[in-house]
Amino acid sequence: MNITDPSTCGPVPGVPGSVADDAPLDPAAMLALVDDQRRSVERQMAGFVPYIVTAWGVAWLVGFGALWLIEGLAPAFSLPASIAFSIFGVCIVGAIVVSAVFGARSGRGLRGNPGEAFTGIVYGCAWWIGSIAIVGLGQGLHANGMSADLAEIYYPVAFVSFAGIMYVLAAAIWRAVPMLVVGVWTVVVAVAAPFFGVPTQYLVLALGGGLGFLALGVASFVHLARLRGRVRRAAHR
Repeated sequence: MNITDPSTCGPVPGVPGSVADDAPLDPAAMLALVDDQRRSVERQMAGFVPYIVTAWGVAWLVGFGALWLIEGLAPAFSLPASIAFSIFGVCIVGAIVVSAVFGARSGRGLRGNPGEAFTGIVYGCAWWIGSIAIVGLGQGLHANGMSADLAEIYYPVAFVSFAGIMYVLAAAIWRAVPMLVVGVWTVVVAVAAPFFGVPTQYLVLALGGGLGFLALGVASFVHLARLRGRVRRAAHR
């Protein structure tokens, strides 16, 4: 039953069942609504990017910086190896946890494609799977005669290369250009670092990766804040 305004015999706007509610939206309004929804989804899906980038920036700067301090400033200063490797391990594990958690949460709560949540969860778990594979491969190389000096090159470069590949995959999955930039840059730094030898390779990884990621993290936070602002303004129209 349609409800009309008795004074005008016209529809009553906002009343369920009235003719006005059954009328189609203006094409411009429909496009605006679709665009607003797209921005909202983009904000949620890309919201994890700044946190992951920043987490890895801190992990690289502090973790690889600690490894460099074992010999990098000797004999003026030398950080005990046990402390340096402990700092590095905590930093890397922390960054992996952040990446896994935010990757898994990125697709939750979104309507539409039911595969989005599955994609996020698989991407988050891939960080753990890849990290375990790198350690397992390293142990296999040790069993076949890999020296301690070579291990100092293998482990950092393997983890950094894997991280770069994961960033590129994230860019492809969520269409996040910042992740593509950081992924390519990560691979470049990882490939270049071993040519500087130990311990200078740690300084290259700390500065080349750490400071670069932190700068990109700041830029990503600014971009996300602007995107959220546009969504809020659109919601109040």
